[in-house]
Amino acid sequence: MRSRWLSVWYALLILLAVEIIAYGLAGIAVNLYRSSVWRNFNAGVREMREVDEKTPYAEYINRYAREQGVSPAIVAAVMQAESSFQPRALSPSGAYGLMQVIPGTWRQVNQQLKVCSSRHAGDCTVECYYNPELNTRIGTAYLGQLNQQFAGDMVLALAAYNAGPGAVEAYGGIPPYEETQSYVQRVIGYWYQTVGKGLPADSGYAGQWESIQAGLGWLTVITVGLAVLAGRRLYRSAGSWRWR
Repeated sequence: MRSRWLSVWYALLILLAVEIIAYGLAGIAVNLYRSSVWRNFNAGVREMREVDEKTPYAEYINRYAREQGVSPAIVAAVMQAESSFQPRALSPSGAYGLMQVIPGTWRQVNQQLKVCSSRHAGDCTVECYYNPELNTRIGTAYLGQLNQQFAGDMVLALAAYNAGPGAVEAYGGIPPYEETQSYVQRVIGYWYQTVGKGLPADSGYAGQWESIQAGLGWLTVITVGLAVLAGRRLYRSAGSWRWR
């Protein structure tokens, strides 16, 4: 009986090794396909594509995107992802308005723009944050600053818009935060919709490999659990860790 359990334990170890290798290979495939999508997106987003009047707040988006040297289409995509074009959106983390700007970022960007210098005395208020034109101007300027900071890599700029530039610099790329990774993919998808293009096939392949990788991850967890159970059975049978 012990030899049978020992064979099972060895088989589980071999299976575990295969699953770990397969998980790593699936991760490589995800990165390859995702990188292809990002390269195509970064190339396309350099075109100054204005949005038409069907897009909410198109006038503000086009004006301030041109002012900051970024494509209006990507500003619209960020706005859609951040607030669904709801000017009085407020997140649990205290981000305000169309482009979900937090007060600290507002003050940082506004030191240069001074968007309310002729509107009122003193610091900007919550009503300034909710103002569609002001919020679009501040958020677009911040996105433009991030795009310059990351040398025109809009993918990294989007990640920094969500997670902060410090996190992007610390990880040398998109941080491994599920929220940030999902956010970048969502904005890219909205950009393709805005410019009237379908997502590249590589995006679908990346999603398929992500599902495969997730499945392999769960299989690995199950195999580890079975290997532990088999090991415990062998330990009880032998009375020690010497199973032979």
